[in-house]
Amino acid sequence: MSPIEHELYQAMRKEGLSPTPQFRIEWYTVDFAFPDVKVAIEADGALYHSGERRDHDRKRDASLRRAGWTVKRFQGTTIYHRASNCAYIVKQEVESRRAQAKFRAKHEEMERQARNEAIARPFRKIARLLKRS
Repeated sequence: MSPIEHELYQAMRKEGLSPTPQFRIEWYTVDFAFPDVKVAIEADGALYHSGERRDHDRKRDASLRRAGWTVKRFQGTTIYHRASNCAYIVKQEVESRRAQAKFRAKHEEMERQARNEAIARPFRKIARLLKRS
């Protein structure tokens, strides 16, 4: 881990987050990831500012977005001076996505139960009719 990655990692841990360092997504490795909600975090050092590296990272980010990931990038100077702010932004993104996932799962469960009920209703009606006979 580079010094800025370590700084960001420590700040995220202080926020109660547990990022996975050096996480592999397809053929890329991101600095940190929250695989459960597909959020990737990148800590960009001085090399990021060179044009060739920036272009490479843009293409990489586009590929990750197509795979359903959100990529958050923080520059090294920002991490160095405001690591806790960066961690707070990450926490907001991760918690928001976890809340959305929880809502979606609850909604899907309700739909599944409604489908099962709709399928079972005619059979229960038939069973009641047969009991009367």
